[in-house]
Parts: sequence; C-alpha cells; structure tokens
Amino acid sequence: MAQVQDGLNQTQAFALIFETTSTRNLLGYGLWALRNARFWETTRDPILTMLSIGVEKLLKMSLGLGHVAEHAEWPPLATFRDTWRHNIVNMHEALMQTIRRRLSDATHPAYVEPQLVEIENDRVLPVLMAALSRYGQSGRFYHLDELALSPQTGEDPGHMWSEAENLALRLDPVMKARFEAASGNPDPDVFDTFVHELEAHLAASIERWWDLVALAGKHGILGERGKGWGFDVEKSMVGRQIREG
Repeated sequence: MAQVQDGLNQTQAFALIFETTSTRNLLGYGLWALRNARFWETTRDPILTMLSIGVEKLLKMSLGLGHVAEHAEWPPLATFRDTWRHNIVNMHEALMQTIRRRLSDATHPAYVEPQLVEIENDRVLPVLMAALSRYGQSGRFYHLDELALSPQTGEDPGHMWSEAENLALRLDPVMKARFEAASGNPDPDVFDTFVHELEAHLAASIERWWDLVALAGKHGILGERGKGWGFDVEKSMVGRQIREG
C-alpha cells in the first residue's frame, strides 16, 4: 500500500494489511467452496462461517476507511462493538449509502455507478446478507441452543439461505426451468449438477458485491488509503490454488 498521511499510524497500517489478506482469503475460500462443495448439508457450516466472517471484515474495513477519509482517524472501538457489532445487514446498508453519497469523489464516477446500480438492484443479495448476518450474530449456535432447551427467537440461518435460493429461482426463469427439469429426472447426479449451478448463481451475487467494494476503493470513494487497499482486497489477489481450483 502507498504511504499516505491520513491519521493512521504504522501499527494501524500493518493491521489493515493483515486484515485485508485474511478477508480476501476467507471470501475466496468461501465462494470456492460454495461453488464446488459436493453436498450442501455437510459443507453448510464451513461455508457460512467463512463467508459471514469474510463479509463482515470487508464491511468493517470499508466503513472504517470511509470514516478515515472524512475524519482522519479510524472509528473508535465503541463503533465496532456497540453500533456495527456483527450486524451485516446494517453495515451493508451503511456501506451502500456511503458509496452512493461519495460517488462524486470517485476518479471516474461513470465507471463505478453502473456496478453500484447493479448491486442496488440485486434482490437476492440482501437476502444472502440477512442469512450471513443471522449466522454471524448468533445463528451459528442455533441448534446448540436448542440442545440446551433455550431456543433462539430468530430464524434458522440455513432456512434463510434456502429463502435466497428460492428467490433466485423465482426471479430467473432459466434457473427455474432447470430446477423443474432436474427435479423430474430420476438420476440424482442431474439434480446435484443443478444444485451446483444454483449455488454458483448465489456466489456470483456475493462476488459482484465484492468487486464493487474493491472498485470503490480503487476509485478513491473510500479515501486516499482506500485506493491501494482496493487493489489489495480484490479477488484477483486470492491465492492461485483457489482461483484455479
């Protein structure tokens, strides 16, 4: 990352580098597993764990960099602990508002805006974010709490993910037709192939959002430090073993 004078000290600068590496690998591995895992039921928790943590980290760094751009300091711990917490839904909404509000600061607003509009119009993405948010907050212990006879009031995050799948099918006639054809085929491998296609469809939604966040950084929407960060956090920087796996 380029040396910039924006209120962050050297320790914070290195911490950002370490978090960036962690984030892109969590997202890279999570999306790879979502696209390639053989059975959803046996890989659901590893996938939701990697994606919920990766998405949360990306959101917190993005919002943090936006705050630095406007206030020349990293947000206080209380903001992370008491305001953002693990609420991916709220942070996602805040980040989209930040990108929209600061779009005029972009190096080339006309290049960023079409991708922003695509994300704003993605009806499946908010449902995915809600499932990841639920999982990251307390849903990961959903059945453990049932075991303790203290059931959670919120919805099972696995069911919430299924809601995203169902919405994707309703919105995409081609995917719906493939689902109906696979469901009526006696060969279980045909349905497994369709499931891979559906999960890849959801993975693409998250990946487009990741692309937008990196693009916003590269174009200066998240401040001067965010320009270098945008290149460092983008998916092309994920290890080759995942990109080519």
